[in-house]
Amino acid sequence: MAKAAISTSPINSDKYLRDILGDLQDIFCYTCLNSAGLAIGTSSKADVLIANTTYGMFNGVLKGHTTDENVLAGTVTADKFNVFVLTMSVAGTITVTMGTEAATLAAVVLPAIPASEAVIGFVIVNPTGTGDFVGGTTELDDATVVPNAVYVNTPFPINWTLAENL
Repeated sequence: MAKAAISTSPINSDKYLRDILGDLQDIFCYTCLNSAGLAIGTSSKADVLIANTTYGMFNGVLKGHTTDENVLAGTVTADKFNVFVLTMSVAGTITVTMGTEAATLAAVVLPAIPASEAVIGFVIVNPTGTGDFVGGTTELDDATVVPNAVYVNTPFPINWTLAENL
């Protein structure tokens, strides 16, 4: 998420300020409270393991999600970068959403995150071996594809979709 420019035009109503404060409130009301401990799967090395019981706050409701493994769906082309973002809902459901790949990490387009979900982390994949990374099939430590998987835990308020509206 890039820092947004703040409008310098005259504001003749408080709606603009209410909208900004509402987006900020949403960011802080749906948040992950601890590290999910993302790692390579144990039952399937093609999956991402949530190693810790993860807690989130969802508009005043505390919810936990026990450890489990999640499938990464989608393909990352060899020598490209992409991310797989893991979010949790108030029901404790984990969703994995793939971004849009790019030639550099800085150019990756992050996926849209629903306002009512908390980002618990993401996995950066950059295959530099002899083939593409195929989610759900390629193991995250594959020596031929060399996925270069990096696990990023986000135990703090983050929702780049909402922040872009500020």
